[in-house]
Amino acid sequence: MTRVLIADDQLSIRHQLRQMLERRRDVQVIGEASDAAGTSKAVRELKPDILIIDLGFCQQSAPLDLDAGGSRPQRTIVMLAAIDSRGILEAFRFGAQGILSKTAAPAIWGKTVRRVMDGQYCFENGGVAVLLEAFRASFAVQHAFAQKEYGLTTRELDIVTKVAAGHSNREVGQHFSICERTVKHHLTNIFDKVGVSSRLELALFAVKHRLVTAESLVPQPPEDEKQFPGRGRSSAVVAGLL
Repeated sequence: MTRVLIADDQLSIRHQLRQMLERRRDVQVIGEASDAAGTSKAVRELKPDILIIDLGFCQQSAPLDLDAGGSRPQRTIVMLAAIDSRGILEAFRFGAQGILSKTAAPAIWGKTVRRVMDGQYCFENGGVAVLLEAFRASFAVQHAFAQKEYGLTTRELDIVTKVAAGHSNREVGQHFSICERTVKHHLTNIFDKVGVSSRLELALFAVKHRLVTAESLVPQPPEDEKQFPGRGRSSAVVAGLL
């Protein structure tokens, strides 16, 4: 039996959601909360398996202290008034495993609770695309910050991405149609600007400061490996990130 706590400032939303969830035999609504302070207290006392919470409460960081005394629930589903990039990003930063609009159909709510309890991430239709686009925008902002903070040029950021994915100087040169000597020159400048002394340190720096996306860290085989798939390649940098 999955024990659920519902936190929303609207009584009608709480009751509607309770009715939908209690139709399922594997869900028990153990309580409701109407404000952030009440949510923190209910989580500590009731220890729900899943907290279904309004995004507005998540934004009230001071009164909503779910980490006190190790009281944070196992899973969290955040409710949004509308599915948009700003709301999804804030919910994701809060630690949501599920993100749904308050108007989602009963079947969607049931599926989300089940999947989240199984340890999966579950978003309403369209939410994944919005999340990906939001992260792309977030990384674009971070790249702009890196250019201003560390003085990295656009080409240098591109090279950082390739190095973090484990590509050699030769492969980087081939990709950007520049010679290896030019790649080495760029790397020397990059090392000096960010304060690292090796390719591995640069890769770790790039991940820590969000200069690269997760997708860009998946190494793509160079052209000679596509023609000769049995030939191995160095993955020292990638291994150092895992």
